[in-house]
Amino acid sequence: MDDMSYDLCLSREISDYKTKVFASKMFSTNWMVCALVIVCVSVRQSLAAPAAQEQEYPPMPYEYKYDVEDQEKALYFGANSQGDAQGKVIGGYRVLLPDGRLMTVEYTVEGDSGFVPKITFEDNANPFGKGKK
Repeated sequence: MDDMSYDLCLSREISDYKTKVFASKMFSTNWMVCALVIVCVSVRQSLAAPAAQEQEYPPMPYEYKYDVEDQEKALYFGANSQGDAQGKVIGGYRVLLPDGRLMTVEYTVEGDSGFVPKITFEDNANPFGKGKK
C-alpha cells in the first residue's frame, strides 16, 4: 500500500469516526432537549392545575376503649379516647412494662395545642383483676 492510499484510508477512518462522534453527540443532545421540553410542560401543567378545594368539616364526637389482659403471659395494656363536637380530645393508654411497672399516659388535645401528655409510672404494679379503667 502506497503512502497516498494509506493517507486516504486513514482520512476516511478519521472522517467516519468524527461523523459517528458528531452523530452520537447530536443524538444525546436531542434526547436531552426532548426530556427538558417534557419536564417543562409537566411543570407548567401542574402549576396551572387548580388546587383541590378542601372542605372543612366540624369535629365528630367519638369514644372508644379497649383492654387486653392475660395474666398467664403478663400482658396488660389498654387505651381509651373520646372527642367532643368542639374538637377537644381526652384519652390515655396504659401498659405493664417488663420490669413490673405500670406506665400510664393521659393526654388532652384542645385546638391546635397538639397532644399534651401526663406520664406516670406505678412501681410493682399488679393491675390484673383490679377492673379496667
